[in-house]
Amino acid sequence: MLMTFVVLLVIAAVGVGAWTLGRKLGNPAPPEAAQSQPPPSATAEPQIVKPSNATGFDPLGDDGAEHPELADDAVDGKPDTFWHTTNYNNATLGNLKPGVGLLLDMGKPTKIADVIATLSSASGASVELKVGDSPDLSSLKTVAKQKDASGKVTLTPDEAATGQYVLIWFTRLPADAGKFRGTIYDVVVYSPGTA
Repeated sequence: MLMTFVVLLVIAAVGVGAWTLGRKLGNPAPPEAAQSQPPPSATAEPQIVKPSNATGFDPLGDDGAEHPELADDAVDGKPDTFWHTTNYNNATLGNLKPGVGLLLDMGKPTKIADVIATLSSASGASVELKVGDSPDLSSLKTVAKQKDASGKVTLTPDEAATGQYVLIWFTRLPADAGKFRGTIYDVVVYSPGTA
């Protein structure tokens, strides 16, 4: 009788143990590391933003313009068309003013990631990238600069810049056929992509 009772106890203990082990094997807990890791964030590529208007910008000159009839040639995507400044007697714009440039109206406030400008191959240009919400020179903030620029130049703001107006401002001009002139063949504005 006692022997039968002990055998039944052992069988019951083995059964309970097997049942508990089977439940754990059938439903494993997910690893803690997998639960705590966030999904990788998606980063989008910067997007090209086309300006709604372009003009030659000479706010400190007599007429306030600098070959505005050629401005669209710098944003038409064609490598053989261009906008250029007036011809000056020296690299510092004939000592007449501190700068002239090409002003782009983006149509609305736009975040600026990079501006790529294709200049003439002649070295010696100094250019600044200015961004603001008004086409007034005092409202446009300088966000990037490059000296001795030529060819394809990438102007990247040192910090986040947003504005409706983007200005490529020549403060020094390269030599051109015995005079000094700034030339822009193409301008492409990039805005940060959104994930």
